[in-house]
Amino acid sequence: MGIRNSLRSVADRIVRGDKPGERGRRPVEQPGRDVLYLIAEPGYPNYGDELIAAEWLKYLAQRHPESPVVMDCARPGPAAAILQGIHPRASFTDTLRRLGTENPFPYDGPIKDIAGFVGEALENDGLSPRYAMGIRLLQHRTRSIHILGGGYMRGDWTCNLSRLAIGPFARQHGIPVIATGLGLMPLDGESLAFARHSAAAFDGFTVRDERTLETLNNGGSGKAIAELAPDDCFVNALKGCYMEDESLPAVMLCVQSDFVADSERLHTYAVSILETWGIGLHDPIGVVECNPLIDRPIYDYLIAYGYDHVRFFPLAEILERGFPAREGQRWVSTRYHPHILAAAKGCTGSFISVDAGYYDVKHAAVLRMGSHWTKAALGQPAPLPGEGFADPNLPERYSKQIRRIADILY
Repeated sequence: MGIRNSLRSVADRIVRGDKPGERGRRPVEQPGRDVLYLIAEPGYPNYGDELIAAEWLKYLAQRHPESPVVMDCARPGPAAAILQGIHPRASFTDTLRRLGTENPFPYDGPIKDIAGFVGEALENDGLSPRYAMGIRLLQHRTRSIHILGGGYMRGDWTCNLSRLAIGPFARQHGIPVIATGLGLMPLDGESLAFARHSAAAFDGFTVRDERTLETLNNGGSGKAIAELAPDDCFVNALKGCYMEDESLPAVMLCVQSDFVADSERLHTYAVSILETWGIGLHDPIGVVECNPLIDRPIYDYLIAYGYDHVRFFPLAEILERGFPAREGQRWVSTRYHPHILAAAKGCTGSFISVDAGYYDVKHAAVLRMGSHWTKAALGQPAPLPGEGFADPNLPERYSKQIRRIADILY
């Protein structure tokens, strides 16, 4: 009971927002600290998370090839295999992720309990002795901390959201810390209070969608906690991200099966879009897999339906060769990063809404960034495709915007 009561007291302080710290304070550099510490979510694998992690490692390989880089993620083994060789001194761990999942409280229980444990363990490695060496690396060797962008933290995923506790820890220890391109929706209640207080401790905190921005900043303090920025995938302006293959099909689909109760209804609707666009059973079609197994069923459905010229792009091939988008394609996607990369390439398309509180927020962010794709909703008539990015220079502009925030650390 002693440990549990101690954790609750720490958590209560976090959720109440005691002593939030002054934003923009430049921490004093401490000798002996050489590690650039990244927090991200590669390794599941899921294409967007792998892309963001890879692009930041490319950036650091250019800026700081001599510095050790540690990436903290949920699955460091697969992440190391996927991202090997991008930065010459990169290594992978799961310290912060483990603290969020291996604690005395229920998985994805109240944020005050889980984040309280994380904050306490970061100060006292005796609370989680299996991860003491990782905690000590954070305490004594870390030069800077950077939470990379993505949608892997949200209010009801409290084990993941608890990673924001690294902000108050970093400020307490004088370690520069930023977060870039996050999407935290849906977010409310105690999770929102925790996120607001934690974000206020960062030296820079950007989000990729307006809903997250408004939710974090409308806290009544009158002071902005977060800033709006592009998705982190643009840090290097998407250079080298695309597959070079002249035989890529003119019509592409990426349709997941994990956010709908009736996947067959979703697949039937995707076919109705193809039929509205005049795509016949013998026309070439590409199916993109961003998440293994979850994105495969649409391919099997198309084959069973009678389409006889369907090419499957497994995630492993995409990770090795690049994203299969080219000018002139038409796309149907439920997923967010295929929408970004295809639209940025100038492809026309439609996105299918599968989750109003999560994915619709993501797709709205892509529309703000420059896409003009049409929204397709189950039960509604299939739309015609909308245009992609009208300005081909947007990725370069977004790269400069993201790098301005990163200059705080790098």
